[in-house]
Amino acid sequence: MASTVMILMIIASLGVVVWWNYKKKVEADLRQGRLPIKSKVETDPGYWVDENGKARQLKELDGKVVVWSYFYTTCSTGCSSMADSMQELQKEFGSNPKFQLVSIGLYPEHDRPEFFKEWKKAREISGDNWWFLTTAGSTEADGNAARQWVQKSLYLWAMKNSPEKIAKNPADVWVHAQVMIVTDGHGNVRTPTYNDTFWWPHHETFGTWFPRPIREDIEELLKEAEKETKPEK
Repeated sequence: MASTVMILMIIASLGVVVWWNYKKKVEADLRQGRLPIKSKVETDPGYWVDENGKARQLKELDGKVVVWSYFYTTCSTGCSSMADSMQELQKEFGSNPKFQLVSIGLYPEHDRPEFFKEWKKAREISGDNWWFLTTAGSTEADGNAARQWVQKSLYLWAMKNSPEKIAKNPADVWVHAQVMIVTDGHGNVRTPTYNDTFWWPHHETFGTWFPRPIREDIEELLKEAEKETKPEK
């Protein structure tokens, strides 16, 4: 029994050491002005349509700095404030052709393109530099496929509320990640994600817990994108 406890303590200690070293590495990268590459967005699944019902392919985003988030129209918690934050980013960076916003519908079974179009109209959101994407199909299988793709590609998780909670509030179907993820012009995830609990990329209103505001990430990646498109002298 004592040996088992000792082994578990050693494993736990090693886990803490690994986590701490990784944390310090990321912090060191940030001090050097680098945005670590977390992963690469998966191959386009080929089923996205925007709020106008137009088929969209992820290759249209090549060369662009993209801010991604989860969204569903009946969300009663964070989706609205997330959209507010993204609208501010659109106002600030929207004139740059290398900047793009993408809100992915996590509830394709309900949120069809016309729902997104009406929602955008009500919020006075315009411009082709902000897509609201859902799947071409509206079955539960379509929704599950989209949610799995988002989880694997962008680390944005979603979990369905219990039947009891949904019965009390039918509009409040999902609990989901309420952060924005930024990718560079090559589809690389460049902001820390929910896997990195010491640094969640949201916006400045959350205070000093977030050492780098998302605007700084965007500015840095836009500079990278500009350098890549300038011809060498």
